[in-house]
Amino acid sequence: MSVIEVNDVSIRYLTGDFKDIGLKEYVMRRLTGNYHVNEFWADRHISFKLEQGEMLGIIGSNGAGKSTLLKAVSGIMEPTEGWVKRKGNIAALLELASGFDGDLTVRENTYLRGAMLGYTRRFMDETYDQIIRFAELQDFQDRPFKQLSSGMKSRLAFSIASLVQPDILILDEVLSVGDGAFRKKSEAKMREIIASGATTILVSHSLSQVQELCTKVLWLEKGNQIAFGDTGIICSFYQQYLDKKITLTQAKEKLDSLNGHYDYLVVGSGLFGCAFAREMTDRGKKCLIIDSRPQLGGNIYCESIDGVTVHKYGTHIFRTNNKKIWDYVNRYARFVDFEGGYIPVGGYNTLIEGLLKGIPAVTGVGYKHLMEVHPDIADKVLYTGGIDSFFEYSLGHLEYDSLKIELEEMKQEYYQDQTIVIPKPEDLDEDHEGCTRIVEYKRFLNERSKKTVVAFEYPQEWIPGRLACIPVGGEKNEKLLAQYRKMAIDHPNVIFGGRLGSYKYYTMDEAIAAGLELAKRELRGE
Repeated sequence: MSVIEVNDVSIRYLTGDFKDIGLKEYVMRRLTGNYHVNEFWADRHISFKLEQGEMLGIIGSNGAGKSTLLKAVSGIMEPTEGWVKRKGNIAALLELASGFDGDLTVRENTYLRGAMLGYTRRFMDETYDQIIRFAELQDFQDRPFKQLSSGMKSRLAFSIASLVQPDILILDEVLSVGDGAFRKKSEAKMREIIASGATTILVSHSLSQVQELCTKVLWLEKGNQIAFGDTGIICSFYQQYLDKKITLTQAKEKLDSLNGHYDYLVVGSGLFGCAFAREMTDRGKKCLIIDSRPQLGGNIYCESIDGVTVHKYGTHIFRTNNKKIWDYVNRYARFVDFEGGYIPVGGYNTLIEGLLKGIPAVTGVGYKHLMEVHPDIADKVLYTGGIDSFFEYSLGHLEYDSLKIELEEMKQEYYQDQTIVIPKPEDLDEDHEGCTRIVEYKRFLNERSKKTVVAFEYPQEWIPGRLACIPVGGEKNEKLLAQYRKMAIDHPNVIFGGRLGSYKYYTMDEAIAAGLELAKRELRGE
């Protein structure tokens, strides 16, 4: 049975002429049609359930309706529409520093606040020293409350309110009171209460705090419920929304897409996976793309810096002698010539967007976590991440060559007289010692900008977490790969492909060709 159940709750505030006017004035205004009342809905149609021991984080921008909803859940105010059910006693830590008397001492206010919370005099006598120590106010007990800093006042309020072991605990930004040391202490206290089995609701602007503490998340914007459910997935979309990488409408669409069922879940949004998804979709199959990175495109992802299209994970120039592949990519992007190769106008993002048009794609979501939340989301999985990562590196790490890329924005029109320069060691200054290639990105597409962006590239030893560029191969890695492929036999619905999934180097045109060939084999049922 649910400890808290919120069903279609809406909360309305009225503003206007009904305030501070007498009966006579009210009658005259109504008769003359000069009576004005405005409605403001702080929350609209909010619904969720929490079981014992669950912790809900409520996130959203200022004015989203978070604090108003807490008042309805805690019983301080009644919803205008809908209803709230609660099971057990409630401790609500809302507006901590309010309700004190500034002229009374800290000691007197401690007993006063305790009485307001329903604590007996005997209970307060027994716990007073504990409260003061926790609030770190031993030297301020007989001072007037108004002489305390805002942080001290909040610490005292938190210390008093957190004494009890409630069935339901409601917190409104209270874990941000005080300095860093006190925040750690208050978080530890909350963990202690939660561990006792309390069902908890936390409103916080700290997304990391919500991700660390909460088992579920409710996302509100302008009083509307955007999403309720898994913490990791919803917080990822919320962060992308805050970073203006997706709109609210796009966030809703992407969240909705995770509730569907697909023929294929494609893990990774590089060219191999995107070409496969495009071909399968065009043949009537339902595909969903996910990527743990906050953007699509894998290592060919581009971003704009001061009007310059930058290849974030290393320079990529498209080359092919395969007319079929050349014709294929030209369906989805327009290319310009560059030194025996081609660059898409607008960067490689345009090619990825063209390939994925009409195909749901979700970023910032990892495969393992998604499968924990939606284990039956697809009949088959195309996994283009590392085959060793799929098995959580249980047998060890496959090895790659790696690259360190240092981007520098410069307040000058150009840095060098050509796009790509292989520098001589003696020509490099101290800051760029060891650099093996310098790339000035604005020259690729002749972009107009008063600034320029230059990439200094350095080879580096690969360790897990660094950019994995080219599989190293060799006897040791081939032996390890064979062991992982043997383990993959026990996962018949998972296909391992792409550069990382098959541990094979592909040029861009080869990656597309391999994705299309895999799609053909799947359609033939091979």
